[in-house]
Amino acid sequence: MRLPLRHMLNDYVDVVLLSSGPLAAMAGPQLARHFDLPLALAEAALSKGSGPVATQLPRKTAMAALGLMATLGVRLAVVPVGEDVAPDLFDLSLRLTDLRAATCVEQKLRDLGLWTSGDRPDFYGPAGLQITDLCHEAVKGIRLSLAHTSGVDVAASAQIDALYDLFLARGQKRSDLKAEIKHLTDMGCHASDPWPALAVGLDRQMLAHFETRFSDHGLVCVNQAFQRYDVILTGLGDVSIRDFVDFLTVRGHTPSVAFDGLMQDQGLAIDTALSRKSAEQFVADYTMIGLQVRADFVRTQEKVIKMSQVKPGFIKIT
Repeated sequence: MRLPLRHMLNDYVDVVLLSSGPLAAMAGPQLARHFDLPLALAEAALSKGSGPVATQLPRKTAMAALGLMATLGVRLAVVPVGEDVAPDLFDLSLRLTDLRAATCVEQKLRDLGLWTSGDRPDFYGPAGLQITDLCHEAVKGIRLSLAHTSGVDVAASAQIDALYDLFLARGQKRSDLKAEIKHLTDMGCHASDPWPALAVGLDRQMLAHFETRFSDHGLVCVNQAFQRYDVILTGLGDVSIRDFVDFLTVRGHTPSVAFDGLMQDQGLAIDTALSRKSAEQFVADYTMIGLQVRADFVRTQEKVIKMSQVKPGFIKIT
């Protein structure tokens, strides 16, 4: 029997299994109970690891089960009734702006079943702490849970249109990656100044193709939505000394320290921890007025936290 259109659109959903974690064997009875399934069917679904779980289920019933199943490492998503498509998935980045928030954020992630490891979460990678393959409802739940938590920024990226850049890992040399660089260039993904990436703008299909061809490339892959940059002043260009001093003074920098940094080729950090989009705009604006700048990719978020907690003024890059 077909449901009324109002129910199809608003009140009822299908439930899809996205992934089952190491506690899948323990999750079978809970999955069976919440979705009124035979235990054998629930265990078979968990063993498979993905696929449909229940159809035409009341939305409230489905949503109530998502959080509990997540604590057992079972990720579920709700999709419109009758749609034979995979749900839209998102990746999430959690970035600390205050080290003191780490314990609180970790506990909330554990309460939501999104961090089950005995290790402490690492918030300090180039993309912050990433949680992948989340459905829209899970993203909303995390945002709601952290809405009143200070010291943490949350960014979400839909996998369907995500773009990725590839960076050299520490110790890697471009000269050791001639074949990889040529292939990326042939794909149209080569980088250009001011971006320090080896290649830019790969979508998920392009990335999968590249990693199939070069499985041990060792490059650092970061979603553009989760990147952070420092804008470094490297020279005065066409700007007069007087205008440059005024520029520094307005921005709260000390001219003598700034000139010392330029003379020693260290550069001046004039903007820090910018998103990729903001860094692109800042670089364009500074270049337009004649300043010489570059964008430095922030590889460790711990640096961002420390820089944000110092007193305003010039930050010398070492």
